Amino acid sequence: MFKETIDIVLKHEGGYVNDPKDAGGETNFGISKRAYPHLDILSLTESQAEGIYWTDYWLRCQCNVLPTGLDLMVMDCAVNMGVARASKILQNIVGAKADGIIGSKTIKAVWRSTETPEATESVIKQYSHIRQGHYEAMTTFPLYGKGWTRRNTETTNEALRWVL
Repeated sequence: MFKETIDIVLKHEGGYVNDPKDAGGETNFGISKRAYPHLDILSLTESQAEGIYWTDYWLRCQCNVLPTGLDLMVMDCAVNMGVARASKILQNIVGAKADGIIGSKTIKAVWRSTETPEATESVIKQYSHIRQGHYEAMTTFPLYGKGWTRRNTETTNEALRWVL
């Protein structure tokens, strides 16, 4: 499901931006200069961004072994809020140790928590609710909140469609 997920992530992230009010600073396809200081962000290609997302986000968050729909939620959140926060949200929902690293114990807890489509739907909705709470607690919510809320809603709706 990586290809389907990355298409949604890239739609949300867009192209090159250098907004001085954004903590991410200079970004292209959502890849920031702050996180990748060695990269020429302006010249970054979509293919290069996808490679970074595959290794540093999809695989690091174990999205390749998460239930369909939940993989999208975790990946999109990791790109937007960071791998550790995305992982901790998931860990808190499924009752795993919230250390920000998705390993075998977290994966087992995820699968125990998502044994039916209805259970997976519930986890996705909880994930969305917690993510929204993080956005609303940010001091920059008045500036970027409308876009973050739209992103969260669109991602949640798509994830729920994937479950069904």
